[in-house]
Amino acid sequence: MSKKIFDEGVNRLNTNAIKYDKYKENFNTDKDDVIPMWIADMDFKTCDEITNALQNKLTIGNLGYDTVNGYYEAVANWMKKRHDLNINIEEIVYTPGVVTAINFLLKILVKENDKVMVQSPVYHSFFRVLNENKCDIVQSELVINNNRYEIDFDEFEKKISTGVKVFILCNPHNPVGRVWAKEELERIVEICESYKVFIISDEIHSDLVFKGNKHNSLTKVTPYYKDNIVTLTAPSKTFNLAGLYTSNAIITNEKIRSDYKNLFSTDPNVLGATALIAAYNKCEYWLEELLEYIENNYNYIVKYVNENLPKIKVTKQEGTFLVWLDCRELCLEDEQLSRFFIDKAGVILSSGTAFGNGGSGFMRMNIGCPLDTLKEALNRIKNASKDI
Repeated sequence: MSKKIFDEGVNRLNTNAIKYDKYKENFNTDKDDVIPMWIADMDFKTCDEITNALQNKLTIGNLGYDTVNGYYEAVANWMKKRHDLNINIEEIVYTPGVVTAINFLLKILVKENDKVMVQSPVYHSFFRVLNENKCDIVQSELVINNNRYEIDFDEFEKKISTGVKVFILCNPHNPVGRVWAKEELERIVEICESYKVFIISDEIHSDLVFKGNKHNSLTKVTPYYKDNIVTLTAPSKTFNLAGLYTSNAIITNEKIRSDYKNLFSTDPNVLGATALIAAYNKCEYWLEELLEYIENNYNYIVKYVNENLPKIKVTKQEGTFLVWLDCRELCLEDEQLSRFFIDKAGVILSSGTAFGNGGSGFMRMNIGCPLDTLKEALNRIKNASKDI
């Protein structure tokens, strides 16, 4: 397959794409000439095998109740092939999204005002769903060491020991791009086990790992604790299928799995199941090309920023298509920083403040786009920064 499909991308303007057609109301701007690089979906053409499978399904001309033959087998086979994780098919539970799954799990695992811990800065929707469930949010803040985020395990344990009931792990971590090492995950579980803390492991970015790094699924690393872990996966980030709302929870604990199914139980939707089966069974080659393209984009932005934007640092990352920019040397208040990128540079990024403690002065950039788009965005930022 030629990388040309990634270079070309897809024109999503006026297609009801949130990234392109909803930024004005989300960011309070009337600007038309902007480059949206905020919400976490990619601007690439869907793998042909997925598109063909969906078209074949539509050709039947009926979207009534359908079976999902091969769906759970495709999930289990993918997890074995990509992550050497053995899963029993009965442990896989369909859910229409990772955040939705967290929402249901919280209703099972905690009561109002119970403490739930996250590692901030972290995916902003965690805070939304925790607030909706009236949880007492505990933030264990990650620390930067030589431009790379790490866990302060003394602080981590101190926070866990305050009575935390559930810990939500993000691996790979959004937005800082860490792919947690086996030793780090083992230490996390040791601490959680000591204080009887349940773990929800969001592994939605697990397939998007750069060369020289390896995703370690939490239950693979610590199988002895698997009944106290729920692993959340999806093809949505890997194959850009977020709009089909198809994700899975791997629940080995029979009681929790039963409680989850009593709260929410349905088969995957027809098109979501069709897309997942095609993606996991036929599109691994597309993913390999994508990974090379995204890593090249990352290497480009690191080189460009180092050479042209001395007041901005690109955090060292090991995976995902989301780049965490340290803009603190620009010496702008957070609102000013967001307006600088929107009004001066014409580039829409996600404000670091949305990601909790430690996000002030940072911005998240989505580089899941053609290289030419990334180049144009960086040139705009360079030209705008001359006035600072």
